[in-house]
Amino acid sequence: MEQREAGQTTEVVLKQLGAIASKLTKADWSKVVVAYEPVWAIGSGQAATPQQAQDVCAALRGVIAKVLGDEAAARTRILYGGSVKAANIASFMREPDVDGALVGGASLVVDEFAAIIRFEKHVGV
Repeated sequence: MEQREAGQTTEVVLKQLGAIASKLTKADWSKVVVAYEPVWAIGSGQAATPQQAQDVCAALRGVIAKVLGDEAAARTRILYGGSVKAANIASFMREPDVDGALVGGASLVVDEFAAIIRFEKHVGV
């Protein structure tokens, strides 16, 4: 939360991705799915805003493009996780660089998870 409030989220996340991105080949990278889940959101019931998720996912895709090229960046699935629920899945899935969701606690509630799955199937995610 301190890093978020200090405006350091993107810097921290890009450093984490950078630690592995340059060590993978394009063939390796084709098997990678990147998930962004803000530490402050884990178990908190709070989600990032869709714009916050988009900003970080776009920055991640930008690093992938820089290291491995635009084609690899376009093919890489980038997921948002962090208090994803049926009530907010649509807002995250509208963002261009959020390719899917990493569902945590909501996956333990059958009706909630089913609603998330139905949404994703409906939009073809």
